[in-house]
Amino acid sequence: MFNVYKKNFRFYGRIYPVLILCIFLGLMQEIVALVEPQIISLIVDRVINPAFGREPVENTSFFMYLIEDIPADNLGHILGVLIGTFVVFLVLYFITFYARWNLAHYFSLSCDNDLRLMVLRKINGFGPSITKDYSSGDLITIVNSDSQKIRNFHIATVPFIIDSVFYIVLALVILSKISLWLTLFPLLTLGIYLIITRGFLKLLFKMDDEMWAKDSEFNTETQESIYGIRTIKSYGREDMRKKRFYDRADDLSNFYTLFGRKRYRYWLLYDSIDQIVLVVSMAISIALAVNFKMTSGEYAAFIAYMFNITGYFIDIIFFASDIQDEKVSTKRLHTFLEKEDTVSEKYGKAAVSKQPHIQINNIVVKMEDEKPIVDGVTIDIPYGKKVGLMGKTGCGKSVVLKTMQAFTEHDSGEILFDGVDSRQYDRGEIARAFGYAMQDVFLFSNTIESNIAFYNPDADEELIRKCGKAAEVDEFAEKFTDGYNTVIGEKGFGLSGGQKQRVAIARALLKDAPVIVLDDCTSALDMETESKIFKNLEEFFKGKSIVMATHRAKALKDFDEIIYMEDGKVAERGTFGELMALDGHYAAIYKQQMDKEALINE
Repeated sequence: MFNVYKKNFRFYGRIYPVLILCIFLGLMQEIVALVEPQIISLIVDRVINPAFGREPVENTSFFMYLIEDIPADNLGHILGVLIGTFVVFLVLYFITFYARWNLAHYFSLSCDNDLRLMVLRKINGFGPSITKDYSSGDLITIVNSDSQKIRNFHIATVPFIIDSVFYIVLALVILSKISLWLTLFPLLTLGIYLIITRGFLKLLFKMDDEMWAKDSEFNTETQESIYGIRTIKSYGREDMRKKRFYDRADDLSNFYTLFGRKRYRYWLLYDSIDQIVLVVSMAISIALAVNFKMTSGEYAAFIAYMFNITGYFIDIIFFASDIQDEKVSTKRLHTFLEKEDTVSEKYGKAAVSKQPHIQINNIVVKMEDEKPIVDGVTIDIPYGKKVGLMGKTGCGKSVVLKTMQAFTEHDSGEILFDGVDSRQYDRGEIARAFGYAMQDVFLFSNTIESNIAFYNPDADEELIRKCGKAAEVDEFAEKFTDGYNTVIGEKGFGLSGGQKQRVAIARALLKDAPVIVLDDCTSALDMETESKIFKNLEEFFKGKSIVMATHRAKALKDFDEIIYMEDGKVAERGTFGELMALDGHYAAIYKQQMDKEALINE
């Protein structure tokens, strides 16, 4: 338990004074709960029984002093004093409860947010290896479930255990004043509970990791079923995905059912022992009452204390199981936070200049010791140069672009910015040097305008419209009733593939980075729209570097250098004229595509 505090001190340490205050407020609530049976016992012995003709008797209640000076036959006055006292404590209970609840939640929420943001920063700053070690379901569970459990540990689990122990100890002291025999069975119950709880905690420890894994798998399946709905529908595979979803759901349901059965066997055992002890204790208390060693009021107080004590025993066990769960969550979350990012550690803190000269020298990129997917590629990109990459699918074009932006690591060779190795620079600064539009577009569930202004949400409307116009977003946005303020669905649902690509291009333009990278981002566009966009880009990005990967040979006609890749290597390079004169791969593709375009135009 101490390790949970230690691990999370940097997040929750600043509110520990508030949490300690909340614990004291909780103890005040327990004092009120301890007081209530004392007042009830007096009402029974000094008001109710005398009202039915029985003699008032002395009572061990520590509120006797309130009515000592009141005549025994003045039942109304006695009842008024006792009820008034009860109301005072009741008001105190509600005040402490309200203050405790609001203070604990108000201050802990900011700590919880800090913890979640730390996890999010770790995810954002982590190298490519994170996707190998954690699924999206794992990360969602860490951010949502684990952080919530850590918060619950601080504001509920530990404080409530302290409350329970405090009540049990004081209640046993109060019962010992009536009779030491009355404390025997609660203590015996505690010993039995402790023995049973050892097995219960072992069960929780065994099942918790499996529960987390199945929750994570279900989250991943749900996410993929929602995000992939278009693909699923286009292939008519709704039944298959539905079956997969139900299989995951059934697996999770069966696990929780099995876990619930095992768990509630323990609860049944706890409850049975609780009932047995309560019956035996009641029998002893009745014997004491019959032999005039206990008053009717004290008997009523005893019953209230016994019910509360056994209830608190169960609560402690319940919270102990929560602590086990919260310890595992803390370990899992902080294992992620403390995970070394060997990729990020390779990089320095330098910032890329506003007019970078990029040199890619003989880089090699492998995937898990397999055959290189990029093998010995060299490209020189002085600031303002336009470089185009072509080649068959899988030839390594996109990998080169990602490696240049530090999204993928190269195994050998070097990438230089202004003659300095890229690993001397901050990875975030490298990313800021590029405006990146990729083929697989991710759009947020927001307006078209907000998606374009993602890099700079405060960008003025004129600039957003200018970028949209350059990317031919106007062509479809102005047809919507709300224009650029049209809200598109999650991941761009509601827009076609070509429309999403145009928004992505506009987003890259608004970033106004020194280098724009277009990774086959016009593949879903018709040739006419693509030609318009490229013409607009020439005016919009005049003087800046452009690196583009595409399958359309004509798009690269005016580029300074065209590189044709094959099997991860540079097969051809040169200007449009040089490659046409070479009459190799590029020239063959260009002629083929031009013939097809001419045929379509006929």
